[in-house]
Amino acid sequence: AALRAFATNRAGSTLGWIAMVVVAALVAIPVAVIVTSIFDPTTQMWSELWETRLPGMITDTTTLLVTVVAGTVILGTGLAWLVTAYDFPARRLIGWLLVTPLAVPGYVAGFVWLDTLSGPFGPRGARTIWLCAATMILTLYPYVYLFARASFRSQGSDARDAARTLGLGPVRTFFRVAFPLARPALAAGGALVTMEVLTDVGTVRLFNVSTVADGVLRVWFGTGSRDSAAELATTLVVTAVALVAIERGLRRGARYGTRAVTRPMQALPLGLRGRTVVLAGTSGVLALAVGVPVVRLLVWSQEARRNGATATVAGGLWHHLSGTFVIATLATLTCVALGITLALLVRRRGVAGRLISRVSSLGYAMPGPVVAVGAVITLAAFDRSEVLPNGSVLVGSLVGLVFALTVRFLAVGLHGVESGLEQTPANTVASARMLGAGPVRIAWSVEIPAARTAILAATALLMIDLMKELPITLLLRPFGFDTLSVWVWQATSESLWTQAAIPSLAMIVIGMVAVGALLTALERGAELTS
Repeated sequence: AALRAFATNRAGSTLGWIAMVVVAALVAIPVAVIVTSIFDPTTQMWSELWETRLPGMITDTTTLLVTVVAGTVILGTGLAWLVTAYDFPARRLIGWLLVTPLAVPGYVAGFVWLDTLSGPFGPRGARTIWLCAATMILTLYPYVYLFARASFRSQGSDARDAARTLGLGPVRTFFRVAFPLARPALAAGGALVTMEVLTDVGTVRLFNVSTVADGVLRVWFGTGSRDSAAELATTLVVTAVALVAIERGLRRGARYGTRAVTRPMQALPLGLRGRTVVLAGTSGVLALAVGVPVVRLLVWSQEARRNGATATVAGGLWHHLSGTFVIATLATLTCVALGITLALLVRRRGVAGRLISRVSSLGYAMPGPVVAVGAVITLAAFDRSEVLPNGSVLVGSLVGLVFALTVRFLAVGLHGVESGLEQTPANTVASARMLGAGPVRIAWSVEIPAARTAILAATALLMIDLMKELPITLLLRPFGFDTLSVWVWQATSESLWTQAAIPSLAMIVIGMVAVGALLTALERGAELTS
């Protein structure tokens, strides 16, 4: 019996290693394809780009990235501190509402503000990199806000009270105590914002901002050359890897907080003037990020219904809504299922397990157009091989699209589950082992239930990201298969705002439901990870 148990465990361990390596390889291959393309460069393409658009792409990408990351860190951190440290009317409600801009895609807010400001500034005056940056700040700051709020809550009142006894005022306490303690969390939030900025193509195209990600699409559609697009995408890969390395370096070994919080953060009461300022500021942010876009979209949607504009896109609302739901659901379930499997397998395999976890997360550090190019080249190689049954094609199929989205977003599911498993009591797992439970039973009966809140948070984040996702879906969707984001892209490309209103509202509604699920999970103790 002992020999049989040993053989079973050994076989299970071998299968676990095989599963981990296969998943990591599937994620790494599309990225490796992009990286290796630089070793056989198309000299003419690089020469033409450098003489024409590449310097402008690099300048615009850098300017946009620095501006948006700085803006989101300032806005997200400030709002998180106000909601955490001070007491004012409707504080809890406002704390929740400040997350809702996550449900508004940047390209939706972008065309609303573009039309709104075209009146006073003119169409050309509104299409600037600064308005593009402002739009992205309003829709992306919740990433920093959520991390910062969690960090401020975990600090408790002791550090702030100690600063007050030393004579530090509220402003100096924030900059000398709270802000330094929150730096790892702010770096994590800033990293997520960085990835969103690098991958964006919808918002930047609206404002005529020439970024490298947009350049990848233009090269692909303009020349039809996947290889040329892959070579240009290497610049994004190098940038993303460098920025992630910097972010990890800033957080490595950082233990800014205490191991145990003796007293939760107590919100300080504000006077009448303070309450007025805080309410006006938070309400203003919500109005700019959510209120104005939703109101304008409602007005346009009524015009679209009166004019029959909803019927001008093939299939109408339900066709695009069902496509969005199918893609988001399939990709979310795939990412969560693989995330749970990998997290459980990697957990007890030391350095090798952590390395496989990092490799499996590579796709999230890659912008969408980069993943799309790498996935197409990878899938095309499978199509040319004899591995698939006769007549089977992965490029342009639903399976191929889900594969690319999984490569891009697997890290969200994996890291979310890992954070939940870390909260599993070690003595509970040990007790289950002593009672004779095997790894599968322990995972199903102990570890997964303990991580269910984190799994819910990861699922909600995935639904939010996948519902808004544009470049991969635009490039790889099957023929005749459309989503709400593609509908908005097609309409806004021709400045048909009324036609884009109804699908935009539908995306916001779906996003709000997912944000509600995310907030519920966070209130139950789930942790955000990056």
